[in-house]
Amino acid sequence: MEKRPITYVSNFRHSLDSRSRVTVPASWRVDGDEGNYYLAWIHPEGCIAVFPPEMQEEMVEKVKNAAQSNLQAQALLRQLFGNAAMLGCDKQGRILLNENLCKQAGISKDVVMVGLGRNFQIWSAEKWSPPEFDYLEAMSQLGL
Repeated sequence: MEKRPITYVSNFRHSLDSRSRVTVPASWRVDGDEGNYYLAWIHPEGCIAVFPPEMQEEMVEKVKNAAQSNLQAQALLRQLFGNAAMLGCDKQGRILLNENLCKQAGISKDVVMVGLGRNFQIWSAEKWSPPEFDYLEAMSQLGL
């Protein structure tokens, strides 16, 4: 039987433990996520963006032809991949958020994990508020 990719839905409030670990919701976990499974980097909105392997492969494929002479592309790759972290769950389903990611996202204790379908974000609970936008227009742009 073929494995179906996880769909990251809903949002969950959690607190970091004393080692800066946060529990991944059980419905979001997969076999094999104990290793370096998730790629995480700071999103321009100020949260931690977290990607499963299938999205990592897609992103690497999209940027693989970035010319070394394209300084803007190289700066973007340095920002994204140079400041990224690989995260894996421990046996209790917790991921360790490194100090740099937490600092850049303004995370100190309480977080909100927000599902985006194919990936998820980790927000500081103090910074999290659902964005205001034209819902129907956004649906139209995505062809929904």
